[in-house]
Amino acid sequence: MTLTIDTGSGSELTYQIGKETVSIGASSGNDVVLRAPGVAPAHLLIRRSGEVITFQGQQRQMVVLNGERRSRGVLKDGDKIRIGTATIVFRGDDEEGRKAETSDRGAVADDSGAPPSDPVAKDAVARQAEVVLYSESQRLTEGRRHLVEIFRANVRSELAPSLETFFSILFAERRSMLAWLDEGGRFQPIASRWTGSAPRLPARTFAELDGGGRFAVVRRGASELLIYPIPGDDLKSRAYLLVESGGDDLKEDRLLLAELARMLAVHWERVESMSSLFGPWEERARRELEARLPGTSQAVQVLRDHAFAAARSSDPVLLHGRAGSGRTFLAFHISWLRPIGEPSVHMVQVRGGDEAALRVELFGAAEAAGASSLAERAGGGVVVIRDIQRMPPALQKELAAVIGEDLKLGYGPSVRWIATTEEDCMGLVAKGGLDADLFSLFQDHVIHVPPLGERREDLPLIIVRLLETLGSEQGKEIRGIDLETLGSLLQHPFDGQMTELLGELRRLVSATPEGETIRGSARPSDGARGAEDPSDAAALLAEDDLKRVIPAAERLVIDRVLRRTLGNQSKAARELNLSRGSLIAKIKEYEIPDYRSLRRNR
Repeated sequence: MTLTIDTGSGSELTYQIGKETVSIGASSGNDVVLRAPGVAPAHLLIRRSGEVITFQGQQRQMVVLNGERRSRGVLKDGDKIRIGTATIVFRGDDEEGRKAETSDRGAVADDSGAPPSDPVAKDAVARQAEVVLYSESQRLTEGRRHLVEIFRANVRSELAPSLETFFSILFAERRSMLAWLDEGGRFQPIASRWTGSAPRLPARTFAELDGGGRFAVVRRGASELLIYPIPGDDLKSRAYLLVESGGDDLKEDRLLLAELARMLAVHWERVESMSSLFGPWEERARRELEARLPGTSQAVQVLRDHAFAAARSSDPVLLHGRAGSGRTFLAFHISWLRPIGEPSVHMVQVRGGDEAALRVELFGAAEAAGASSLAERAGGGVVVIRDIQRMPPALQKELAAVIGEDLKLGYGPSVRWIATTEEDCMGLVAKGGLDADLFSLFQDHVIHVPPLGERREDLPLIIVRLLETLGSEQGKEIRGIDLETLGSLLQHPFDGQMTELLGELRRLVSATPEGETIRGSARPSDGARGAEDPSDAAALLAEDDLKRVIPAAERLVIDRVLRRTLGNQSKAARELNLSRGSLIAKIKEYEIPDYRSLRRNR
């Protein structure tokens, strides 16, 4: 059947339809979409039953058939149906209909159905065109609408939040992101709904993609990863769209990504002019690093830059520096700063001794039922290996093989690997203390954690920041620090590095009453405390050696109770469930200061 629609705007549209049932209305789900005043979303059904063609108004909708209001009826060739302000002319496929149709074009077919003999009529028939209209899926329609809304918004608005919303709606429960490619060939997120590590591709793949007119598909099992380049030779950054796809959505995903890539290319200046290419993450990360690593020295500025580069990457990181310099603290901070979510952190302390136990902890045991490797237990998280140089050479080679396998091309590493050493890495490799293959896996992010001796000019600012933190930690308002006390701290060598400084400041804050100025002096340096001092709560919890943990925990508890009782040893002994003599002995053993001065000050 043929339907010619006149919407009253001076133009006509003809539909040639072969279906048995045709729906007409304003909704995009109809076979014939007719958007005109007075037309309901579902307005009219036309049905063919043999040689009879009928119509029926949907949901009790009325139509006007040849000037008469009707809700249903039989259609004949030439009937005019009016719905709203639009008029539909019906043409059947019977002989009279064919004659009428061809006569309108200046020629009439004979009874045999042969084409007209008139050359002009033949040419007119040859020029006839068939118009076929298709309805898009609801998802494609919604996706295109969202794209228009994103790029029609204020040109000064940030694109990253709008793109992340687009990803969450159109690619729900699937990983997706807009990312730029750094010099190392790694994807760095701009707008991301990605969890875990980003994929790695060889350089030749990007060279092919940048040639234009191509996209990449990374197949892994039943799923596919679509990678679309943002076209344009004038882009300051090479950028790509990445979406996990598969199944019935694959074709629509390709269409949506292709359109989004083209629109991003047109509006790329808005992406480049955002507060940062990473959206709000970079600003937050840099502020966090400045707060956690305060100072203006060249050493700490280099440290912050290296830590920032490591935080936005998924590659292994190797931190080296003196014991107590804050290597573990920096490892945790790099883990938590990454742009794509805060991961779980699994820490391993390597000690000399039982190689078999360490092998089971790292790689699992094949003979033990349910014993999984550390990488499997920490899937999607971060593994921190402290003092990796203490690991036996055989285990270092096994670890290098595991990490190398994890870093192969595909969806990227399953975990983030961070290791720490005390000595300089190149010196360890030269002496055979660190396996060369293992070191090569970490060499992109080798970070030197400077000792306090290399950043003495930062010490005043470090002390002020730590006092603020420790005051909040103990629920006290500190009114500052006495100049003589500050001078004493600045002259102290702090052989125990940041661990010793933190312990000394915690002691001074504990001894200071609420709302008072910190007074006192630094205790003489103890060479034994220059090693890894478990007085720091984070380091203490990371320790596995009970001979070190128990005395340190005892000292912390006794120190806290004595501060709370203002040095009253009898009262403190009762709270600690100790005799007064035992408490005095432990005070001397752990060199806990005399807090009775707090009562005098009060």
